[in-house]
Amino acid sequence: MNILSAHEKELKTQKIAQVAQGLFQTQDFTAISMAQIAHQSGIAKGTLFNYFETKENLFMYLLLTGYQKYLQEVIQQWQNFPPILTWEQLEEFLIKQNRFLIQEKPELLRLDALRAPLLEIRANREQTLTQRQKLYQINQKLGQIIAQKVDLINAQQAGHLFITQSAIISGLMNMMGLDEFNHAKLQVNFEEFKIDLEKEANQVWLFYLQGLHKQLLEVHHHEN
Repeated sequence: MNILSAHEKELKTQKIAQVAQGLFQTQDFTAISMAQIAHQSGIAKGTLFNYFETKENLFMYLLLTGYQKYLQEVIQQWQNFPPILTWEQLEEFLIKQNRFLIQEKPELLRLDALRAPLLEIRANREQTLTQRQKLYQINQKLGQIIAQKVDLINAQQAGHLFITQSAIISGLMNMMGLDEFNHAKLQVNFEEFKIDLEKEANQVWLFYLQGLHKQLLEVHHHEN
């Protein structure tokens, strides 16, 4: 019997995750099968279930580890920033992150849209909680770093920015495609239903950030 070390198991897990992520770049979640993932990973289907008991569990892992990696990258950027930043510089950075997520991380956003309606139904609760706790800790660290460099905002408020950002993008994505049905264009003129994701996400995000800044200034003046 071939017993793998913890390191070997982790490498195998990453290989499976990479294959699933690659398939998700060109296919819908419902079109991807565990047999397909196992075949492209070079393992038996039964072996795949030893790592991820359901397809939903595998894609939940992709979602949570994807956001962990993304926020770690943001932390590295903030650690290299000057010790003091203005609110306007924070706004500029966060708007750029909108663009980065939409243009460079579309699969992560698509996974986020699947979380509640599909992934949570059959994902492993304990494994999901473990990965969410890791994500929460990373998000807390990022919030602390931002709060140290930007006046007025505290660590909790700074960390929550990235939850709000995700909610804005996901909400707009959810309302896209109302002139389509099952990826086929409908013969209708739904001009008011059309959404320019990046443009409108940036607009809503900027409105939110400006409103938050105004609120924080009012609280600061009231306290002083």
